[in-house]
Amino acid sequence: MHGVEDYSYVQFHHIFPLQLRFFDADQFGHINNSIYFQYYDTAKMDYFEKLGVPFDNRHVTVTAHIDADFMQQVYTSDSNIEVQSAVTHIGHKSFIFVQRLVDSVTGEIKCIGRSVIVSFDLEKNESVEMWPEWVEAIKKFEGSNIR
Repeated sequence: MHGVEDYSYVQFHHIFPLQLRFFDADQFGHINNSIYFQYYDTAKMDYFEKLGVPFDNRHVTVTAHIDADFMQQVYTSDSNIEVQSAVTHIGHKSFIFVQRLVDSVTGEIKCIGRSVIVSFDLEKNESVEMWPEWVEAIKKFEGSNIR
């Protein structure tokens, strides 16, 4: 088992408030751990929308890797849960996307997720170089030269 990576250096510029759903939970009111990835995916789509980058058949991304460290339980009664997202590194064909579920009132981190997102050509069925407009939009949004 590995330790939880410290992302305290990351500035999370994207915040996506969640509305927890009753059917996301088990009979004890705990949000099922598999649902966290749905929350992350929904926030990821909002992140791309906020970037203003093209997201069409020529600009496709696939998740090559995803993991999560579950720090605290989330319950359906928690009313202030948000997803915070940031790109922490841009490679030639992929980028690292860090997301965390946080109680927006207490600041308590509930879960930290990390994904490797790959730019992809559906016709050729292979990864491709990151699109320059995406690289520039991410750098502008994140406020740093992260490549």
